Amino acid sequence: MALIISTLVALVSLVSAATFSATAKTNVAVYWGQGSYQARLVETCMNPNVDIVILAFVNMFPDQQGSGGYPGTNFGNACGTCKYIGPDIDTCQKTYGKKVLLSLGGGYPLNYFIAGPQRAVDFAQFMWGAFGPPTEAWFNAKKPRPFGNAIVDGFDFDIESEIVPAPTYNGVTINNYMTRGYAKMIQTFKNDLFPKDTTKNYYLSGAPQCAVPDAHLGTVVQQAWFDFLFIQFYNTASCSARAGVQHIQGKSKNDIGYNNWANVNFYNKNVKLYIGLPANVNASGSSDYYLPPQDAYTLFKKYLPDSKFGGAMLWEATYGMNNVVCARLST
Repeated sequence: MALIISTLVALVSLVSAATFSATAKTNVAVYWGQGSYQARLVETCMNPNVDIVILAFVNMFPDQQGSGGYPGTNFGNACGTCKYIGPDIDTCQKTYGKKVLLSLGGGYPLNYFIAGPQRAVDFAQFMWGAFGPPTEAWFNAKKPRPFGNAIVDGFDFDIESEIVPAPTYNGVTINNYMTRGYAKMIQTFKNDLFPKDTTKNYYLSGAPQCAVPDAHLGTVVQQAWFDFLFIQFYNTASCSARAGVQHIQGKSKNDIGYNNWANVNFYNKNVKLYIGLPANVNASGSSDYYLPPQDAYTLFKKYLPDSKFGGAMLWEATYGMNNVVCARLST
């Protein structure tokens, strides 16, 4: 999908695509849903070098003002009716072998929050009913299934909320809105809901900023299960991938925040860390955060041996499609 990934082939021998492995060190994850004039989801899935596609975003939470008590989604020009997303999810999974996650949060609007533990449980149960395995009880209750019978492979948390003043719910101010409820929601998925379906594996991921601790997920990753962290090593200069390259070259005292993240006391000791990068020069707040192929090679060569390394995350699919070369990160 991106020139970034093509350089990684020089590190290791190229192999054919294999069955997805959550424990691999060579996966490529791509966000889809927020690009300008984006192509259908299935076109991203047709790329043999992509392993995980993250649908972005569920950007309205039930507790926030104006929600009407239901979550809301925004997939750019793909919704409207979202009529193609459900069939494309099925095709992505069954024809192309992709894992498709649904991301909660995002960068706009920033007024989402979870009011408390029980609301976190309720939210998780709704998301499972709406996007997990369809049930007769759910349909009989006439509750929504935005993607029809399609079943996502898990949920991603890209939490970036900023609310001033702090939000209120039923007259109570939620001062800790940045972190409140997320660990409970994630553990509800992991311990209560995912075990209801033994026909497939489900996954949980997060997308923190590169600074440690992350304001939203810094404590959550120590309290709840994550399979993957798609760390955004861009838009924060001091811990960015660009800083990492310059540090390797002896040009900067700042360094990529990878090692700081690797040393966190995670709830899941085997969580996989992905180096998140912009998919092209226009995909982040500054073109400086984009890594040309040789710089990406330099960075991935350093961290590929690390036991927690899981692969690369790219923001975002539409930007990536504007690049012309892609080759698989492989072993």
